[in-house]
Amino acid sequence: MKNKFLSIPILVFFVIMAFHSPAMSTKEDTAQLTFSKTAIPKKTVHRYTVQKEDVLSAIVRKIPGVTEKDIPRYYQMIKELNPHIEDLNKLLVGQKIVLPGTAMALTEEKTATADIPVNKQSQESAISQAYRVKKGDNLIRIVHRELHIASNTQSTMLQIKSLNPSLKNAHKIYVGQVLRLPEGQSVVKGGGQPTEPAKTLEMNTPVISLPEEQQVHAEMTATGKDSIVLSPAARLIVIKHIFTQMNGTMMTTGNYYLPVSKTEQLTIDCSIIPVLELDDRTTIFLDLENRSNRHLKKILSDHWSNYHLVKIDAKDDIITMLKKIFKNTKSYEITKAQKPVSIGSSPPLEIIMDWLITRKVTKQSPSAIQGLRFVYENNALLPRAIVNYARRHSFIITEISPEKGIVAKPEEIYSLSPMTVIPSSSARDFSYDLLSYLKIPAEKDVDVRVFNIARDGFNLSIKADIMVTRDEKKTILFSRNLPPQFVSILQRDGNKIIFVSDQDGPAKNIEKILHGFNFVFTSGYFSFSGLDKNQPPYNFGFSGTKIKTDKDIYVVNFDFNQELRGLLQETWSANIIRY
Repeated sequence: MKNKFLSIPILVFFVIMAFHSPAMSTKEDTAQLTFSKTAIPKKTVHRYTVQKEDVLSAIVRKIPGVTEKDIPRYYQMIKELNPHIEDLNKLLVGQKIVLPGTAMALTEEKTATADIPVNKQSQESAISQAYRVKKGDNLIRIVHRELHIASNTQSTMLQIKSLNPSLKNAHKIYVGQVLRLPEGQSVVKGGGQPTEPAKTLEMNTPVISLPEEQQVHAEMTATGKDSIVLSPAARLIVIKHIFTQMNGTMMTTGNYYLPVSKTEQLTIDCSIIPVLELDDRTTIFLDLENRSNRHLKKILSDHWSNYHLVKIDAKDDIITMLKKIFKNTKSYEITKAQKPVSIGSSPPLEIIMDWLITRKVTKQSPSAIQGLRFVYENNALLPRAIVNYARRHSFIITEISPEKGIVAKPEEIYSLSPMTVIPSSSARDFSYDLLSYLKIPAEKDVDVRVFNIARDGFNLSIKADIMVTRDEKKTILFSRNLPPQFVSILQRDGNKIIFVSDQDGPAKNIEKILHGFNFVFTSGYFSFSGLDKNQPPYNFGFSGTKIKTDKDIYVVNFDFNQELRGLLQETWSANIIRY
């Protein structure tokens, strides 16, 4: 039990630190290196074999050095390198695709293409070998120990920088990061044996090339950029936001009271030790900058199994903080996202996340409930339509900026008319409403003369379900069969005949009508990728019929999400109708 607002505490333990000791700033005792940007070598490209559940946006993210803002450019380069692939959003397992850029940490075949220009500098830069960063590494150590260069290291480090254009800061490299090192130097392990080229891309705990006592331990995001280390206040705002989305609460003001015994009470100042309560009855006390003492931790462990004191260092980034918190919960965990997250079914949506917070339903089938994305530019923010669609399917997307903390695009207001719904109860009514939507004037239940007394000696008319007259030519729709001789006579008189049927269903009837009126159309599965429009990596698609008019019209058979419909209309100039 606890009373968070007890007016007269019964006393015994009162935990408040009498002073705040700000983290002392440290100075780097190594020289700062300034590098100029070098063009990405273009001589080599790589053939990549598509794996199960691969999508292009996820493959692009595996290329070393590709950041969020680089993805649209790489996406376009891949299109140009693979003109034989009609739709890059529909890759097949085992299919070979050509990827651009420097050597990758993937098992690939290296090849050269004649249509890619090569200059002398890029030829020299391409002569390199792969090295995976190990714990304790920094750039100067790699030059000294791995390349056996003891003097004149500056030129070597500049060469390494030219081989690794994504290395924005020479003082920050990461365990698992793959660097290109100059060829011709032996890369050895501590035991003296040459290392093998890296086979997979893994980025975990960072190593910063400062003296060991000054190394900053932070987690690198999946985009390959610098770690997210915000100010203390901003970090708490981010943590509070993340857990509020999960029905948790965080207290950063006032006092928090815990009864230790009938006569003793523990009082915690939430402004010094914020209190985080999760919905699984776990309570976390965030010990910021080691402000508490060992007695508090012992009191908590002695009296409560679901109360935990978590030490938060001044240089912990958001991911490190979350890992420490979730380590003390039984219901949740945080893991690096390994593949796109699939959301919903009508239409199915796929989004690339950096980190996933999952509920441990079972070890075999954890349930992802929140995804974290780190963004570095405003144009890298997901459209609100995508974020809201995910939330409606019980998946929360949280976007974090290294400078601002929590960020999100404002709500988008689309000017949408109500979605057109074509009744499919009868082929006759369906055909008439479709033609009306396509702005083709039509008449229902029209008498059409087959025989006339002047020519045949008698009159005979039949009733057409729908008739369209354009340029003095008639197109007649029937939802029933006619005797062959009637059809021949009507066609001889210059009429076009279209037969629709209740048995065929709307999808087939659509094709008959569009073909009969010479519309350009396609039936199949249609994919839409944010990368095609210089937006973040997301994909969604659906089956239907695409009609080409002044705007693309997609006819589907399900209730399409309104916000995604607005996104399609504004971004792809596409309209959705359904039956």
